[in-house]
Amino acid sequence: MEQPSVVTQTTGPKEKDYTPGRNPWKWMRLFFTEDVSPDNSPVVELQRRAVWIGLALILQAPNEIDHNSYMPYLKSFGSLVPFVLIGGSFIAMVMAFRPTSLKQQARQRQPHRWQRVLLILTLLVTIAGGIEFGRSVVMSFLPPQFSNDGTSLDTNAAVLLLQGRNPYTDSNMLDLARHFPIQPNWTTPLERGQFANRLDYPTLVEFQTVLDTDLKAGTAPEFESKISYPALSFLTLVPFALFNDYNVLPFYLLSYLLLVAIAWKVVRPEMRMWVLLLAMANVSMWSSTVGGNLDIFYTLLIVMVWLLRDRRWYSAIFLGLALASKQIAWFFIPFYIIMVARQYGLKESIYRLAIAGSIGLAINLPFILWNPQAWIAGILAPVADPMFPMGVGIINFSVTHLLPFFPKWVYSVLEGGAMIASLVWYWRICKKFPEAAMLLAVLPLFFAWRSLASYFYCAAFPLFILMAARVPSSKKLRPKQTTPSTVSFLPDRNEGVLPAVPTAASVRVYS
Repeated sequence: MEQPSVVTQTTGPKEKDYTPGRNPWKWMRLFFTEDVSPDNSPVVELQRRAVWIGLALILQAPNEIDHNSYMPYLKSFGSLVPFVLIGGSFIAMVMAFRPTSLKQQARQRQPHRWQRVLLILTLLVTIAGGIEFGRSVVMSFLPPQFSNDGTSLDTNAAVLLLQGRNPYTDSNMLDLARHFPIQPNWTTPLERGQFANRLDYPTLVEFQTVLDTDLKAGTAPEFESKISYPALSFLTLVPFALFNDYNVLPFYLLSYLLLVAIAWKVVRPEMRMWVLLLAMANVSMWSSTVGGNLDIFYTLLIVMVWLLRDRRWYSAIFLGLALASKQIAWFFIPFYIIMVARQYGLKESIYRLAIAGSIGLAINLPFILWNPQAWIAGILAPVADPMFPMGVGIINFSVTHLLPFFPKWVYSVLEGGAMIASLVWYWRICKKFPEAAMLLAVLPLFFAWRSLASYFYCAAFPLFILMAARVPSSKKLRPKQTTPSTVSFLPDRNEGVLPAVPTAASVRVYS
C-alpha cells in the first residue's frame, strides 16, 4: 500500500504571544503598548526610550549607598564604583535620545526580554523611592535637619533678611552651629586655617575638633559661611522664616511633586504610567529632595524653560528665575541660545536672553546695590573659595589616591573641553532632540575639581519629561507665522486643550 506523502514544513522560531489572557507579562500592557502598527510607532519609540531612562535611574540609585560601607574593602579601587554608576547612567541617557533608524523601529514590535527585565528592575527600585518619599513627608513635620549646608545658609539668609540685615555680609556658619543642630560634617570645609596645605578631606573627628575650637575663638575660617547662591535661593524661603518655621523641606518636596504633576499633564496618555514609575523610581532625586537640595527647584524652572520654548515670554521668564536661583542653571544658557537660534533665529535668542537677564538681574539688584563686593564674593564662592576636591567624576580617582592630584587648571581645561564638545554636539542634534540639554549642560562637571553627585541626579527624569512631551513625528505641525502653543497646562484662546510640546524640528517660529 502506498504511504501518503507527508509534507514537512520548516518554520522559524515562534514569536511569544503578547495577547491578553495568554501571556504572563500581560500586566506590562500598562507600559508597553500592544498596538505596534506604523501609526502608533511614536508611542512604541517613546516607550523604548523610557526603558533607557529607567536604566539610568537604576544605575544612579546604588550611588546613594554610603561609600564608607565598601571603601575599606576596595580601598583606592572603590572610586571606580561611583564612576561606573554615574558614567553608566550618562550612557543610558544618551541611548534614550540616540536617533533610531526606521528599520530599527520596524523591528521593534514587542518589548524585548532585556526591556522587560529593566522594567521589572525599575519597579523594584520604586520600593527605595517610596521609602524616600515617605521620609520626605514625615520629615516635613519634624524639626529641621540641616544636613545640607547650602540649605541651612539659605534658610538663615531668609531670617537675616527679615531682620533687615544683608545676608551676603552677615551670614555666619558659627551662628547656625549655635542655634541649630548641625553636625560638623554637614558643612563645607575650606583649605584654610587648620585645614590649610592639605587635599585630603577632613575626617569626622577633625571636623568636630576644629569646629569646637572655632566656636570658642568666635571665627571659623575653615568653614564656608557665605551665601553662595543668587538671591532667589533664599527669597523663596522667606515665608518659612516669616512664620518662624525653619523646616523648609516642604518647599523642595512641593517642587518635585509639581514637576511630576507637570509631567503627567504634558505627556501622551500612553506615557503616564511611565511618569509615575520613573518619578517614584528616581531614588537619587528623592534623596536630593529629602536633603533640601536647591537643584530640585532650579530643575523645575529649567524644565519649564524647555517646555515653553515656543513662547518667548514664558520661556524667558522661567529662564530668568532659574538664573536667579543657582549658578548651575547658568550652564544651560549657551544651550538655550543654540536651541533658540537654530529653531527660531539669532534675533529671537537675543530677545529672550535680554528678558531672562533682566529678570535675573532685577531679583539680585537690591543685594548688588546693598554691597556689590559681598554679593560678587558670594556668587563666586563655589569657584573662588578653596574648597576640597570631591565628587563622583574623575576627581574621585585622586581623592581615593588611585591617581595623584593634578593642578586645578588641568581639571578646568578638561571641564572646558567637555563643555565645548557638548555644545558642538548639541548644535548638531538640538533641532531633533532639544531635551538633550538636560544631560549635556551638566556633563562637563563630571571632569571638574568638584563633581558632586547631586549635579547629575536631576538630568534623567527631566530628560524623559521633555522627550515624552513632544508631538510624535506622525503629527508634525507645519511652520506658522505666529508662535504656537506649547503645553497643555496653559490656556488657549481657541481650544480647551492644547497640544503637547511640538517636535523641535517640526516648527519654526517667525518673529
